[in-house]
Amino acid sequence: ANSFLNFRRELSSRGIVFSYSGYLNDDILTGIGNALRTKLALDHTDAKISRGIFSAFVEQVQNVIRYSAESRGPELDEDGEPVDDPYLQEIRYGLVAIGDHPDGVRFVTCGNMIETQHVPRIRDALESIRGLDRKELTKLMREQLKDGPPEGSKGAGVGFISIAREANGRWEYDILPTDDANYCFFCFEAHF
Repeated sequence: ANSFLNFRRELSSRGIVFSYSGYLNDDILTGIGNALRTKLALDHTDAKISRGIFSAFVEQVQNVIRYSAESRGPELDEDGEPVDDPYLQEIRYGLVAIGDHPDGVRFVTCGNMIETQHVPRIRDALESIRGLDRKELTKLMREQLKDGPPEGSKGAGVGFISIAREANGRWEYDILPTDDANYCFFCFEAHF
């Protein structure tokens, strides 16, 4: 209990009101998303800020669900096909935290392991949108949707653009090497 109480105090001292570390799937995304909407409503959060926080949360958790290098499943049957059981489907590991900085700025932070081979592509994608204003990001997002998803994308390929747009360009990321040269830890934070 003492360790967990200290952990709770650490989260509180950092302004974190929601945190999750573990395997994620769409059900967990929905559950935390519903609790987040309730918390934002109870706090009487401005509708525009609330929308941005919620949108960034969804996009970031979907990135973990689609791309985290730490995954389990799916279970396969004897023919090598995924078992038709919702509890034996793929899940991926990541962390998400939502809170308030001391200066009143709200944040949504997400982190997960990625394969080192993907670092240049991710870094290039993020650096290409750094400094763009909302209008430029909207234009880029429309072009991306028109052109279709990039090769290897498991979605529309506009997640980071959408987050940057909602955060009005107030975001940051870091990619850290790990003890295993095949993997890096990717962390992305959006501010509202």
